[in-house]
Amino acid sequence: MESTQIITAMIFACMGLMTLMILAKPLKILFKTILNAGIGCVVITILNAVGFPIGINYMTVLFTGFLGIPGIVGLFILCIFL
Repeated sequence: MESTQIITAMIFACMGLMTLMILAKPLKILFKTILNAGIGCVVITILNAVGFPIGINYMTVLFTGFLGIPGIVGLFILCIFL
């Protein structure tokens, strides 16, 4: 292999690594939101079984997905007051 091919391969490897590093943070946020939404659905289902009528719809899933446990607590408090 010539030295120009090695240097070109190293440049492309560095560019690929930088691209992966840039895309890692948005993917981490997306996966955390999906995980929070899943946990929120499970907790809302448990609250429904206990007797608190909180519906599972797009808004409640988004609310719990973005806020996590404080979102679930907020929905629970809204259920009590409304």
